[in-house]
Amino acid sequence: MTTHRGSRDKEPLAAFEARVHALEDRVTLLTEALRVLAHGLEDLPAAEPKESRVADAARQAHDLLLSAGD
Repeated sequence: MTTHRGSRDKEPLAAFEARVHALEDRVTLLTEALRVLAHGLEDLPAAEPKESRVADAARQAHDLLLSAGD
């Protein structure tokens, strides 16, 4: 299997791996933030989500994203 890296062929492998690792970390963080938001919106199908629960989930997701420092 051939890996095509395009214009990054001259980039050292360690730098390339570091970039991939950083992207993986960001995807993990975004996934966690979305999980927290979804959890805050979950409720019985017939019931409206509680505003305080939604607000808490939004605040937690925001805090997660801020903790990344980027």
